[in-house]
Amino acid sequence: MDFFGATIQIISITGQIFAVLNPVGVIPTFLSLTEGMDRSKRHRIVRQSILTIFFLAIILAIGGSLILEFFNVSVFSLQIGGGILLMVIAIDMLGGLPRTKAVESGDEIAIVPIATPLLVGPGTMTTIIVLSKTVSFYSLIFSIFIVVFLAYVLLRYSELLIKILGINGVRAISRFMTIIIAAFAAQLLYGGFTGWLTSWGLI
Repeated sequence: MDFFGATIQIISITGQIFAVLNPVGVIPTFLSLTEGMDRSKRHRIVRQSILTIFFLAIILAIGGSLILEFFNVSVFSLQIGGGILLMVIAIDMLGGLPRTKAVESGDEIAIVPIATPLLVGPGTMTTIIVLSKTVSFYSLIFSIFIVVFLAYVLLRYSELLIKILGINGVRAISRFMTIIIAAFAAQLLYGGFTGWLTSWGLI
């Protein structure tokens, strides 16, 4: 793959993972969970969350193929299952329903629920595993670095972002990310069903 092709692929992968991770949509919940905390403690929670996200994403990127092989799941089946899951998540997010129902308090919130399931939930896990089977490994890892960095910046300066955009502006961006998720889900379903039909010799 040439440099231009690799760059386009990285941009595409980064956009897909960022949309599913949707750190912008987590900002209101993050600020609510950390309300009353001093700045140093809030920043510590951000660092802990980001490190957890990074390690989870890398493990999924490296072990995605092994997971599929262990359970004898074809990439086409994963695309269809993942597409359905992501579409449900997109509909859920568009409806304004919470992405988690129970939260902890204190430092525990860095891992649960902020890192997972708010950021690295079923949708993010499925997306990374599918990408681990369909795109360049190095492009995927580089894209994960970019997304994790963007997530860090957004959470680290979440208060400033709320002041600039307002809560409605943040929600509008989150809704746009949801549309991207739905589009990616549709693409996964198309790829999965096309693969199935091709393997059966129907097309």
